[in-house]
Amino acid sequence: MSGEAWLITNRWGAYQAVLVGTIRKGRFEERKNIEFPQYWEQAFDYKLLLAISENAVEAPVSFETDAAYGWAAQWPEYLKHFRTVYLSTPLAKENRGEDWHTALRSLGHFVDGKLVLPRPSTRTIRFIYPDGKPLAGERLVVSLFGIPLGEFVTNASGEINVIAPDSQLGVSVGYFEEVAGGPTGTAFASFNDLVVNKGHEVTVRRLWTLPEHDYMLQLHTPENQPIAAAYLDGCEFQPPCMGSCGPLRAPEADRSGTIRFRERDLRELRSITIVDAQGRKRDLTDSEMRELLTTYQLGVAWK
Repeated sequence: MSGEAWLITNRWGAYQAVLVGTIRKGRFEERKNIEFPQYWEQAFDYKLLLAISENAVEAPVSFETDAAYGWAAQWPEYLKHFRTVYLSTPLAKENRGEDWHTALRSLGHFVDGKLVLPRPSTRTIRFIYPDGKPLAGERLVVSLFGIPLGEFVTNASGEINVIAPDSQLGVSVGYFEEVAGGPTGTAFASFNDLVVNKGHEVTVRRLWTLPEHDYMLQLHTPENQPIAAAYLDGCEFQPPCMGSCGPLRAPEADRSGTIRFRERDLRELRSITIVDAQGRKRDLTDSEMRELLTTYQLGVAWK
């Protein structure tokens, strides 16, 4: 067995890694006189990564990398000789990664000076809604925190089977969480990635989609004349950032000034703006937003 041990830092989205040891014929050799990059101490946490090969591999050409997890689901260049990867749980940030030996012992153990690691095994992950309904037929990308393990489709029970070490896994899948805030006091924030805990059988319960409703807005002037050809813009409720803004998937107002559309729960929005045919804009007030999001209909008078 051959391999490399890399200490990875999470510093404001920058994932630097430093080689701390190598494995040759099963024996772990700690690298001496390790120098850490500038600002290494500013990390949120540190993890130890073990990259393993059943065959002998070339000696590493570099002792550092600024892209420990790769990009766009591509296997990182510095790990191109390996196909089995182990990743530790986060180490306490106050130790600045100097306790990586503890992480090494958590991943395996030594017998007669040789490192013994558990073989990757089949792990079953089940994705369900809060009411127990399975998330069936969903395409998911699973990774070991950026080290891609493959693309999977959930079965009728919402399950996938992944061959992986017993480490936390990252899954690229959209979901929603109900949070306090927004015009009605309760809003939905959207997310695109989640962390699956260790374990051979794990159930992940999330709100994968939002319910849909039929919405109607009636636009008119103070003289009760219809306002035609207006459309709707919306901005997402996405703390701590403000969220993106753009046109809603709704038709323009018809000749009667009516906009009818079916859309998932608009409580994922923090604001809605009406834009008329001349490009003038009017934001819905807080009370108008509450009425639309709770009764699904609203009349708006606009000068």
